[in-house]
Amino acid sequence: MLIGELDDQNGGFRCWIGHSDWKTLALLADYLIQSIYGVSEALQSASLAAKTHREATFSQSHAFKQATREGENPFPLNAQGRRRASTITSSLESCFFHLGQSLDRLAAAVFIIGGFEVNNIVKVDWGKLEEVAADLDQGSGRERYQPAGSTGRAAQEALVIPVRDWLQYGPTDWLEWFRETRNGATHRAAGGKIVVPTTDQRFVRLLYREPLWSEVQSFVYGARPPKTSLWDAFIPAASEDVLDGLVDSTTQLVAAIARTMETCWIARVADPQMIVQHGRQWQDVEPPGAMSNFPGYGTPITIASKNMTLNPLDAQRWNAARVMDDRRADWYV
Repeated sequence: MLIGELDDQNGGFRCWIGHSDWKTLALLADYLIQSIYGVSEALQSASLAAKTHREATFSQSHAFKQATREGENPFPLNAQGRRRASTITSSLESCFFHLGQSLDRLAAAVFIIGGFEVNNIVKVDWGKLEEVAADLDQGSGRERYQPAGSTGRAAQEALVIPVRDWLQYGPTDWLEWFRETRNGATHRAAGGKIVVPTTDQRFVRLLYREPLWSEVQSFVYGARPPKTSLWDAFIPAASEDVLDGLVDSTTQLVAAIARTMETCWIARVADPQMIVQHGRQWQDVEPPGAMSNFPGYGTPITIASKNMTLNPLDAQRWNAARVMDDRRADWYV
């Protein structure tokens, strides 16, 4: 739908004509389309990571049971055991990373679709979108929104309803827990990898209930009265089931927002002046500084053919952005 609205002559989308200069609008339009592509790609990567995690935990559980039956160490330190354990950890963290990536990319797309004023769209993330949803829910009169009572303001408010109502797509605190777990895995010390046997004859990896607490804090303060057991520091669910659930909940949330984005976009195409596309979302047309001189590693390759086969939609997108050799000179004027 977006690519079909691209303006090959003026830059950006046809419904944006006159809202800013063509270079800024071309950059914003392409960033919007790429962000939406990126959301889909991130969800697929998260789903693959969850599947890999489930397969690896199943393999580990099978190895544990076999070793226990044979009276051997169920936690082998050989290469195969280490590789399996690393696959379980890396796939777990990869799933969290890509789920968070999908929401951050989606946030940028929503900001552009909604025409929210922001000084640099590249720095927008899910947290910024949550702030917008809260502002609009409280009737904030900030300048970044269309005037209160206008059709543009009503479209912006409807656009972010699923952002505010994320709880309906999963169990209690699901989104906050997964985002904190992602941040904890990225920036903080790693906790112990706890694998326990279950009554249904599985060996499962447990996840900490409070991802931003240290391991000792979890054990001490997660088990304070009325809780009494050290095991209360963990979520009573297998890690593979948690990942599958998070992928499903995030996908439902993304789908709901995609529907409100579509509704908002159709309204904007019908009434281009309803929401102004602020050029300040993209501050500088030219990138800061010169291109990196990093040459890579190994022997330099030689590209065998300079002919490029493109998806027709990408070809249309690049043509509208004037990046092909016959029109790229327009950017330097």
